[in-house]
Amino acid sequence: MSGTVFLILSLGPLALVLAMIAAQRANAVDDAYTGEVTDRWVSSSTGTYGTTTRCMIRVRTDEDRELAVAVDGRTYNALGIGDRVVKTPGTRWPVRSE
Repeated sequence: MSGTVFLILSLGPLALVLAMIAAQRANAVDDAYTGEVTDRWVSSSTGTYGTTTRCMIRVRTDEDRELAVAVDGRTYNALGIGDRVVKTPGTRWPVRSE
């Protein structure tokens, strides 16, 4: 019985953290905006499992908000400073506006 209690108490916080991360990602997918890319950069860090690279773009929305958005490498290479972008609900990253 005490083993079960220990297991629940040790895995409970992990489950809570994973649920928070999933909710944050779900909210990012539901976002919608249009704007212009004002900056882009790549940052990297070295950890236990090797080097991790993050591709980032900064978007100034038409509502005059500044967003720093993590994107995949393909999106990062497709967008440049000054490009108009649109992010629709249900999509992961913004795309160039037509």
